[in-house]
Amino acid sequence: MNKVLKGLVAVAATAAMAVAGFAGASTAMADTATGSIKVAEGDSHTYTVYQVFTGTYGSDGSLGDVKPGTDFNADNGAGDNGTNLTAAKAAEALAKIESTESDQTKLAEILKFANLTTQYGSDLTASAPLTNVPAGYYLAKDKDNTVTGNDAQTLYIVNVVGNSAVTITRKVDKPTFQKKVKDTNDSTGSTTNWQDSADYDVNDEVPFQLTATLPANEDDFAAYKTYKLVFTDNQSAGLTYPAADGFIVKYGDTVVPSTQYTLTLNPTTTAADSTFTLTINDVKSLKDVNGDAITVAAGGKFTVEYESTLNDKAVIGSTGNPNEAKLQYSNNPNYTGEGANSPTGETPKDKVIVFTYQLNVNKTFDQGTPADNDLPKFTLYKSYKSGEQEEWRKVGEEITVTKTSNGTETKYTASFPRIDDGNYKLVESHTPAGYNTAADTLFTVTAEHDIEAVNPLLTSLKIDQTDGNTTNGTVQANVVNKKGSNLPSTGGMGTVMLYVAGIAVFVLAGATLVMALRRRNA
Repeated sequence: MNKVLKGLVAVAATAAMAVAGFAGASTAMADTATGSIKVAEGDSHTYTVYQVFTGTYGSDGSLGDVKPGTDFNADNGAGDNGTNLTAAKAAEALAKIESTESDQTKLAEILKFANLTTQYGSDLTASAPLTNVPAGYYLAKDKDNTVTGNDAQTLYIVNVVGNSAVTITRKVDKPTFQKKVKDTNDSTGSTTNWQDSADYDVNDEVPFQLTATLPANEDDFAAYKTYKLVFTDNQSAGLTYPAADGFIVKYGDTVVPSTQYTLTLNPTTTAADSTFTLTINDVKSLKDVNGDAITVAAGGKFTVEYESTLNDKAVIGSTGNPNEAKLQYSNNPNYTGEGANSPTGETPKDKVIVFTYQLNVNKTFDQGTPADNDLPKFTLYKSYKSGEQEEWRKVGEEITVTKTSNGTETKYTASFPRIDDGNYKLVESHTPAGYNTAADTLFTVTAEHDIEAVNPLLTSLKIDQTDGNTTNGTVQANVVNKKGSNLPSTGGMGTVMLYVAGIAVFVLAGATLVMALRRRNA
């Protein structure tokens, strides 16, 4: 089947659109010619067929003796001064369309003569072809309300049907979409590429990216007069969206100014999810910050980047904090209205997950227990590296140990929630009376999670070489307080012995002096 309209609108032969042939001047005609219309193998769509013209099919692929079909629009107003053209005159007019005209231009003229109200035959599918079809000019379109979800309609397909099978071959491209996040290890200073999971501390800024890749087929993308994109993002309560000026939209490397799209933020202060929608009504009419047109091509990429804050509602452990997004896109190339009202399809949701963990401190005492009003306090520090510079920064607030008892056992614990991987230092910032301050505890938290997955999982969590609990996201650190006072000392045993020997000499000399004085007095 030869194409009349790029990619999607097909006609049996270009010659069928020639004036003489289309109007009935061909010499070899088959008055009783009948053919068939079928759907290409693997095409799951359902089509509705309309008969625009009937006629006599010639051996050169032309249509002669043109008459109105069952869906011919007699009230077409396509003639001079709005007069109506007959079927034969309509065929003549269509035959004059230059093959170089755009698909939309061709269809605009063809549709003047089709009502698209009277279906020919039954629904057309791959398993149900139309047979014994009289010679004529037919238009096929996706059946109304049958193209849903992540799919797109075909541009109207028009064919001359003769005495053989005409196959409808739709070639409809659609955009692709993905959601990604970056992961940063503060202690090494390294940041990953865009991936499907990450872990962060509370109050950290988490970078996200949405990417929409336009249909790669030039003909398919060109078939649209306008092309609409709507990004819809939904994140869990543990993440907080930035303000409107925190969003950056680009086509390739070109920044799309905020005047060219509509951003609607729907934040929440409850446990419910938050959403935002970012709508570009027509990517084909965008202008840059200088007011110059942005040339958008098939296969081009639009990105939306922003940073959300991991907040104190963030879920700790394997459930994590999901962020899902989807893309709505124009899916009907036959639509000729404004982009804002363009019919749309919808991609599946793409999900990324941000994990966070908790440090539990188990405090013990080698002798006795402290007073309940004088419990230990701890401060947590994390190592941050930037280039060659490294520093310890306080994580959260100072935490007082909590005493719990079940009647037979008493525990002293403290928790630092919503930390991520990295190098840490646990400092006892208040020591109970009568106890020695515990030495600083240095440790490393490491975690592994799926970086490329539909549903990313937390697969490993450790503190140094000890496994943590991946389900509840906890790692354990043990700290012991010892009774008594650590008094300073200097020197070694040899010095002590020297001191002892010196004292003995002085004692002996004193005793000798006393005895001498007694003899003298006697």
